[in-house]
Amino acid sequence: MMPRLPQSPNKLAPIPGQRLIDEQTLAMIVALASETIVLRARLDTCERLLIDAGLIAPDAIETYSPDATAQSQREGLRLASMRKIFRALHESAEAELANIPDAHGAVT
Repeated sequence: MMPRLPQSPNKLAPIPGQRLIDEQTLAMIVALASETIVLRARLDTCERLLIDAGLIAPDAIETYSPDATAQSQREGLRLASMRKIFRALHESAEAELANIPDAHGAVT
């Protein structure tokens, strides 16, 4: 049996002089890479099991074309995922922008 893959990445060691936004970006990339590795392994398992059981043809996934409903659902999932993935960067950028003085020197 294959060893279980980690469910979350380990915290990275701090890099001297690194800005918070850089740390958040690097953490996001590591988390996404870890998630992608786990997802690809699980998807590969599902595809192999379905093909071995004769439930789908080996090329069924590559030739699949979603209908309008499935495509709309996929787009909703894509948008929700992008919001989740970039949330930390968005919040950091908003906080940074809130501390920039306007033309009169007032911080918004």
